[in-house]
Amino acid sequence: MKWKSYFVASWRSALAGSVLCVGFGVILLTLGFTKFSYDLLFLNPLRNFAPPEVVIVQMDDRSYNEMKQDSLGYWDIKEHAKLVDRLTADGARLVVFDVVFTSPSFTATDKAIFAGSIRTNGHVVLATALDTEARAGIGVDSLIKPWPEIAEAAARLGVAEVRSPRGEVVRQYYLGNDQRDSLPWAAAKVAGLRVTKRPNAQPPDTWLNYYGPAETLQRISYCDVANRSSPGFFSGKYVFVGTQPKTLKAFEEADVFRTPHSVFGGELFPGVEIGATAFLNLLREDGLYELSKPKQYLLIVILGSILGAALSLLRPLPACCLAVLGVLGLIITAFEVADHHVWFDWAVIAFGQIPAGIAWSLRCHYVRLSREKERVEWKLSEATRREEASRLSPPPAVVVAGTPKPPSDEIVIPDHTMVRRVGKGAYGEVWLARNAIGAYHAVKIVRRRGFPADEPYEREFRGIQKFMPISRSHPGFVHLLHVGRNDTDRFFFCIMEAGDDVTSGQRIDPETYSPKTLSTELELRGMLPPKECLRLALALTLALDHLHQQKLIHRDIKPANIIYVNDQPKFADIGLVTDIRGDGRDVSYLGTEGYLAPEGPGTASADVFALGKVLYEACMGRDRCLFPEIPTAILEAPAESLVRQLNQIIFKACEMAANERYQTAAEMHADLKKLESLASRSPL
Repeated sequence: MKWKSYFVASWRSALAGSVLCVGFGVILLTLGFTKFSYDLLFLNPLRNFAPPEVVIVQMDDRSYNEMKQDSLGYWDIKEHAKLVDRLTADGARLVVFDVVFTSPSFTATDKAIFAGSIRTNGHVVLATALDTEARAGIGVDSLIKPWPEIAEAAARLGVAEVRSPRGEVVRQYYLGNDQRDSLPWAAAKVAGLRVTKRPNAQPPDTWLNYYGPAETLQRISYCDVANRSSPGFFSGKYVFVGTQPKTLKAFEEADVFRTPHSVFGGELFPGVEIGATAFLNLLREDGLYELSKPKQYLLIVILGSILGAALSLLRPLPACCLAVLGVLGLIITAFEVADHHVWFDWAVIAFGQIPAGIAWSLRCHYVRLSREKERVEWKLSEATRREEASRLSPPPAVVVAGTPKPPSDEIVIPDHTMVRRVGKGAYGEVWLARNAIGAYHAVKIVRRRGFPADEPYEREFRGIQKFMPISRSHPGFVHLLHVGRNDTDRFFFCIMEAGDDVTSGQRIDPETYSPKTLSTELELRGMLPPKECLRLALALTLALDHLHQQKLIHRDIKPANIIYVNDQPKFADIGLVTDIRGDGRDVSYLGTEGYLAPEGPGTASADVFALGKVLYEACMGRDRCLFPEIPTAILEAPAESLVRQLNQIIFKACEMAANERYQTAAEMHADLKKLESLASRSPL
């Protein structure tokens, strides 16, 4: 496969694939697909790790029942005082209570005992809570604080608030503000962490790096601290105390939350463990930082452009293999980057852009297969026709002039080597030929045996005979260079300038040459942009007007008969050219269905009708038999837009009543010139 030629022929599909992938990725990133990318990182079991620095003392149901705590759900703070004394004796580095001490049952003596234990330790952090109005963003300083005598004994206070609406996944932790610290941040300060910039200054700094599923961090039940833990168990540890039992007072909510681990089937996390995780992220400096949005958008654009183009050019199996490798590569990259405490929205690329690219690749492959099927069917029908013709009458051989005189049934084209056939019409064949100096021409060969009688054969020759004298008088006509006739072997031929190649223009490669016509352009592109349609209409109406001024009509205007030479459209296949004769009734009813005017051919107005149908196909992307159907996108365009105004001119050219359409190509050209002038002065 010649990849250069293949890419040239498919560059529009590649560009469309890039635009699709980039656009889809930008939309997903803008809509916040981010959360999915973050959650998937925690499916990597290699990231699970239990930092040894922290121990969680659980106020669980077993402890609640064995220690016979208050039936209303309040814990006896004398038990908390004993816990603090034990932690002090063991040499714990920090004690953090994820509990707000507001019970009305606390006595002054109990408060004094607990406050004394806290002061003796010197490294106890207590929790405060935001009240209902503060959570809703109404009250700035609405805090629920511990009793003053207890609060004053603590090293610091911090807000124990999980940054997540009820029922949602906890991905970021509340880190407080300049007026009040969060519980993890207050604990980090007491632990000796020195940070010049507050970690909550930018939201990306608050993404939690979970060390594993629920209960990954070391924990011990409250009731086991005195009975089962050995002396020195808490030495050098950061101890977090919390977790409400599941048996709650009527007005309380369970202190458990969803995390990325619980999204994929894991257990819910207690709030104290989330706080301990945030504290460890600060202490160990291993929290996750999101790549900046501008960099992520740039990544989406670059990878989306590459993937969209590459996938559209591949067949389904290679495209799917590339997609799988791409997804695996992104997963490995995302996990590796996360190990360095940075993450980005990789799922947008892996599960958004790559599937979109695969879908577009399948669509492109289907279109290519459909076109290939049409070519194969055409070649098969041609082979069948030739086989049938060979049984009835062997086809004449094509030879080069200058060779010994051939038998009477062979065709000689003077000074030309016939390279290969590039087209076949109703009455003849078109060959690519090379002349004596190596230049390429198109040669049309018309044989008498292809006609049922002499009259249509002679009519085809008369059309060329009438057109040749004026073929070089206008740039909108294909140039006829030579016409020859052999009445003995009953054929005639005309040598013409060669049209552009579909992909390479006038750089003709005889092995791959395919003439560029308006028909091939519409097959490839579907429709032409309004400005290009306007230029096409101006060129063709000018050429058609010149033909009519010579008292000739075309009779077979259609996309296949409009060829491009040096990227300029020209009328070709002029076998049906004849004289204009009054109202056209004495002109044979010849042409192609769908382009013929209702009153029949033979007048300038009928040629205008056919040209209008051609422009309808080019501008609307619809088959001429669907006229006057208009695409919804064009109907929704502003009335002053170029496509809507061009549509009005096309519809006037295609009026069914001859007296209501343009009578001449010159009239139509004049309206097109006015539209061109308006378009140049304003953004239509």
